[in-house]
Amino acid sequence: MKYNFKKIETKWQKIWNKNKIYLTKNILNKKKFYVLDMFPYPSGYGLHVGHILGYTASDVYSRFKKSLGYNVLHPIGFDSFGLPTEQFAIKTGKSPHKITKLNIKKYSKQLLKLGFSYDWDRTIYTHKKEYFKWTQWIFLKLFNSWYDKDKEQAKDIKILIKSFNKNGNLNVIAYSRFKKKFNSLQWKSFNFSEKERILQNYRLAFLSKSSVNWCPKLGSVLANEEIENKLSKIGGYPVFKKKMFQWSLRIKAYLKRLLKDLKLIKCTNKLKSIQKKWIGKTQGIKIVFFLYKDKKIINQKFEIFTTKPYLIFGISFFCLPFGSSLINKYTNLSLNNKNRIGIFSGLYAVNDLNKKKIPIYFSNFVKDKFNKKIIPCIPSVNFESLFLAKKFNLKIPIIIQNKKNKTICTNSNLLNGLEIKLANVLIVKYMLKNKIGFLCIKYKINNAIFSRQRSWGEPIPIYFKNKIPIPISDKYLPLSFPKVKKKLKDFYFAWNKNKKKIVYTSLIDNKNLLKLENCTMPSWAASNFYFLRYMDPNNLYLLVDKKIENYWRNVDLYIGGIEHATGHLIYSRFIYKFLYDRGLVSSKEPFRRILNQGMILAKSAIIFKKKNKFFSYFLIKDNINKYQKIYIDIKLVKNNNEVNINKLRKWLPEFKRAKFIYENNTFFCYRFFEKMSKSKFNVINPDSICEEYGADTLRLYEMFLGPLEKSKICNLRYIKGVHIFLNKFWNLFHYKNKFLIDVSKASDKEKRILNLSISKIKKNLESHHFNIPISEFMILLNKLKEIKCNKREILEPFTILIGFYAPHISEEIWEKLGNKKSIFFANFPKINEKFILKKDIIYPITLNGKLKVKLKTDLSLNTIKLLNRILCNNNFNFLLIKNFVLVKTKIINLVIY
Repeated sequence: MKYNFKKIETKWQKIWNKNKIYLTKNILNKKKFYVLDMFPYPSGYGLHVGHILGYTASDVYSRFKKSLGYNVLHPIGFDSFGLPTEQFAIKTGKSPHKITKLNIKKYSKQLLKLGFSYDWDRTIYTHKKEYFKWTQWIFLKLFNSWYDKDKEQAKDIKILIKSFNKNGNLNVIAYSRFKKKFNSLQWKSFNFSEKERILQNYRLAFLSKSSVNWCPKLGSVLANEEIENKLSKIGGYPVFKKKMFQWSLRIKAYLKRLLKDLKLIKCTNKLKSIQKKWIGKTQGIKIVFFLYKDKKIINQKFEIFTTKPYLIFGISFFCLPFGSSLINKYTNLSLNNKNRIGIFSGLYAVNDLNKKKIPIYFSNFVKDKFNKKIIPCIPSVNFESLFLAKKFNLKIPIIIQNKKNKTICTNSNLLNGLEIKLANVLIVKYMLKNKIGFLCIKYKINNAIFSRQRSWGEPIPIYFKNKIPIPISDKYLPLSFPKVKKKLKDFYFAWNKNKKKIVYTSLIDNKNLLKLENCTMPSWAASNFYFLRYMDPNNLYLLVDKKIENYWRNVDLYIGGIEHATGHLIYSRFIYKFLYDRGLVSSKEPFRRILNQGMILAKSAIIFKKKNKFFSYFLIKDNINKYQKIYIDIKLVKNNNEVNINKLRKWLPEFKRAKFIYENNTFFCYRFFEKMSKSKFNVINPDSICEEYGADTLRLYEMFLGPLEKSKICNLRYIKGVHIFLNKFWNLFHYKNKFLIDVSKASDKEKRILNLSISKIKKNLESHHFNIPISEFMILLNKLKEIKCNKREILEPFTILIGFYAPHISEEIWEKLGNKKSIFFANFPKINEKFILKKDIIYPITLNGKLKVKLKTDLSLNTIKLLNRILCNNNFNFLLIKNFVLVKTKIINLVIY
């Protein structure tokens, strides 16, 4: 009988969907396992085979754990807010709601076609009110919280206000940028606006003027991880630094805990290293300087941070950015021309170390990763500082010299002649003793900018009264912007205080109609807690019920790309820790184990552009760096790398009337392997593979490519071999177009072959080696064919094992075997130890800890018989045995008198 995969897969997908066999119940007294894929964003391109790699691995493992008796939660949802959809909506004039709905429909259809065991009743969509109500609710929780540094815990802002009313901020140890001290009487004398301005310095969600990544073309602020080479990852538009009032989250309060608790997560050292590097913990010293003007020290000090304090004697000058507050405070300079390289401020800096006056210049030319407000410039070790020192005709002291393969300090006062390591220790001790500096820890990561100038996102539930932010009560959530056909000038989204809803108006009166925060939340806001909503997705009153959260507790296995290590994984850990502090979750970390899938590599296609002309690759291959590289869709390329120009002209408007420079009437592109990505136009759509070979073949092929964590080249030439294997498996159960199975008892030889395979497959699945069981399937199949075995006792367990990877064909055979219940509920085949234990074993035998001999012996021998067998060996004749230590199947140690 022919293996008709189309008929089989369509049949079972309908049955599974109709009967909801993947429905997961909260059975609180049953052992659980929570498997999760990283939140997919539903783009218009749909899934490609790179996405399917991780989804298949999680599905295989979910089915495996289910067979071991676990209550498995394996949900799916869609991170459906996002800039790409908004940009597409602007270009096409279509509604982002309609675009998102179509994209989700496409994604869902593809996921169902692949037979993944998702509980679709738990599906969540971040753009729906039922979900973003909780995104807004968490923001309000952050707004109404502060961080107690003494207890290392976020607390309700009411506790802080109570403390201010009692003692001011004199005894408060909080994570805050507020330095001024006030007592309770002063606090009570402040008006509402003054109090709120102070509280903004303590709140975990706060409004401040920040330097942000501004992309004019996209009209929005971007996070660092949304930028590459000063261009937006979406669209490739220029990004500039700009100061704007923005909402931020005080993630810096949690950095110590984020680093410390990495040990609680089972993941690769590479992932931990990326997170540590992104957080960027650096230990150093802050050195105190005083301002000097008009031949006297001003009562104004500043600090610089350094990890190399031995370089302090090499500071020739300081640079202040043009936007510094000191410009208006201490100088009368006119700095209209911001493009000038630099100008002397009239100020000096003095340090107690050597009382030397160091000039201060205004300049944006020098950058420092640690010091932003005032930058120490050391020309002998820094190129930009050297350039400015020459420009300003300043002295350039040489403070480091190499002598006899040693780097020593020179022109450095008390450090002269010392090696730099010793000099560093000495100068730190001296500074601490004389209170010139103090030890300090700096972090590279900044507080997370939370505002986005977009409409397709979660509205921030804040309105303003006299420019003071006021939170909207959570009883009015969810808040959504009213639909506006066309945005008008001088019109705003406002909060109607009487009607308790958002309106679109120009009549802001600061009484009843108050200006609403018109920015939305960033795309990562919704993905910080989605794994919690999967536990209890239909709860209208709580983020998640406490009993249910305590049952599912953590994600036991989280699978996704390592590219999310610096964005999603850090932010979600931060938000989860905040929820833990506020008593909303029961553990410190959201994920027990994280597996990072490797990249699927595919061949990209590039053509080259210069002055509005496109050149064939071989014409310019020796000078390609002088040409702009343009990605094109791989579907436009023939096998010999020739581009179909007619199709290319129809593909995008920019190519319609473009001029192409051919070679011998042929136009070639350049091909190379890189990560499969929609932005590179090199994706392979799974739909066509499923059409030709079936979903089971694609699933097996993806897992067979190699270890999950390694990058792999997608070469569809090899998929035929996997399809042939499934046909052979099908034919084990069929003879002359009939389903035929032998019900007689299996022999010991057949049982041994099966049990050895089961043991190996279980061991590798437990270790997440998803590719090795497929090799074992093929070996087992060949052995069974060789001995002409088609016995039910052997093939039924074999079918259960293959069902983890190829559920459709397995379900069909399972039904033909007469089983009424789905194979999804079948137990993992039991391993009979009798058939996998070796009869003989070679023991290394040591005498008083030293290896003496290796002895082959029968594994079934008991301890006394084994000792007698050893003493019969010539190496151990006439020995008086004091102690006999046997480590079963490993080693024997004899201790003699």
